[in-house]
Amino acid sequence: MERDLLPVESIQERDIDLLLLEELSTDASFCAWFFQELALPPFSNLLGAWKSISEFGLGETDILCAYESQGAPILLLLENKLDASFQEDQFARYLLRAQQYKTTQAYQEAYCVLVAPASFCQAQHAFDRFITYETIAQWLHQSGTPRGRFKSKLLQIAVQKQRRGYQPINSVSVQRFWQLYWHYREEHHARFRMKKPDLVPHNSDWPILRDEALLGILFYHKLAQGHVDATFRNFSDDLVRQLKNLLPPQAAVVQHNTYFSIRLATQPLDRTQDFHQQLAQVAQAFERLERLRAWLHRHQHLWGD
Repeated sequence: MERDLLPVESIQERDIDLLLLEELSTDASFCAWFFQELALPPFSNLLGAWKSISEFGLGETDILCAYESQGAPILLLLENKLDASFQEDQFARYLLRAQQYKTTQAYQEAYCVLVAPASFCQAQHAFDRFITYETIAQWLHQSGTPRGRFKSKLLQIAVQKQRRGYQPINSVSVQRFWQLYWHYREEHHARFRMKKPDLVPHNSDWPILRDEALLGILFYHKLAQGHVDATFRNFSDDLVRQLKNLLPPQAAVVQHNTYFSIRLATQPLDRTQDFHQQLAQVAQAFERLERLRAWLHRHQHLWGD
C-alpha cells in the first residue's frame, strides 16, 4: 500500500460536525483551549454537546455545546461551514436562537460561533467569533497522539477541498449598494480609505475602512447589525484596560477571538435595498465613524506614534 495515499477520498460538513462533537464531548483539554481561543468565559466543566438541533422554529444549529464557567452556564451555537454559502438571514436566525436559549433556558450567555476554513472566515462579514479549521488542525497535530494527528489530517483534507471548490458569486443588488457607499465615502469622508468594490457576494455586509495614520486599526461598518467598530489587532491586554477608562460617550469595548474593538451603535442598513432611501442612516454611521477616528487620533500616544 502506498504511504502517500490520503486516509479518505473526501470530507463532508457532517464529518467535521462529528469530529467537533467528539472532541467537545470527550476532551476537556480541547474544550479549555477551544473556548480560550474564542475569548469566551473560561471552561470549568462540560454540560453537554449535541448535533443538528432545531428549536423555536428558527432553523437548525449545527452543534450546541453547553458548559459551566465558574458556576455560570454558558451556551455555544456552532455553525460549521465547509463548501456552501450562508443561507438568507442565517446569522440573524442564529442570534434569535441564542436569545431564546438565554430567555427560556437560563443560560447566562449564549454565543454564536463560526467554524470554517480560514479563507471562508476571512471573507464572511457576519460572525464576530470564529475559529478556523487550520487552527484546530494545528492544535490536534500538536497534541502528539496518533488520534490527534489523524484528525488533524482530516481537517487539512477538508481545507484543500474548500480551496478547490469555493467560487464567490456576485450579487448585483448588493454590489450596487456597495458601489454607492464607496462613492459617498469618496465624496464626503475621503480620509477613510476603502477598497473599491468589484465582485460583491450576497452576504457581504461589513465594509472595511482604514485611516492610514492609524496603523494596526481597521474600521468595520456592520450594516445589518447596526454598529461601527474600530478594531485593534496585535495589541496588548494592558491597552484594553487603559482604553476602557477613556471611552467616548456611548462607546463600548468588545472582545473578539484574539483582538478587540471599540464600538458605537448606528441605525441598521439593508444592503439589498436602495442606497438613496437609506442615506440618513449612512450619514449617521459616518458621523459615528468620524467620532471614533478623531478619538483614536487624540489617544494614539497610548499605543504608538
